[in-house]
Amino acid sequence: MPAPSADIKKLLTRPNLTVFPEDYIAVYLPIDVKTIPGEWFLPATTRFATVIQEPNLITMIVPHRKWFRMQSMFNKYDVSGALKVVSFDVKLSLEAGSFRVAVASLLAESNINSIPISSFKRYHIIVPKADLPRTVKILRKFLDSLKKKRTGSSKKS
Repeated sequence: MPAPSADIKKLLTRPNLTVFPEDYIAVYLPIDVKTIPGEWFLPATTRFATVIQEPNLITMIVPHRKWFRMQSMFNKYDVSGALKVVSFDVKLSLEAGSFRVAVASLLAESNINSIPISSFKRYHIIVPKADLPRTVKILRKFLDSLKKKRTGSSKKS
């Protein structure tokens, strides 16, 4: 992977890496499903969820326990295997595109499949549950190495 620029190093040294404790699942629904009630996604009961609507498909990533309770609402669906959510608290901007590329490249080079999802203040990576320990180890090592390089370069100044 190419060496990250100084701006990217600065961006990468600020975020905290968080792993949500719940197991998640990706659910694929046909576009003509009935509306999903908003109470299914209240912050008090749902730490993380995403719904993506495309022309022919709806994809949801929700806690497995929540899906277990809501699946009876749907006649047709398909689901993935167990997933985990790894999150960074970083305010995204135009520079953050490089942040996402750096993280995605690192995981791809390590043969870890991932789904990136961004909000304005957080960057999330969805990974297979089986790959979580390796994902966390790789990302922490990467972030630590950037922090050390940044600390070392600021001492020389």
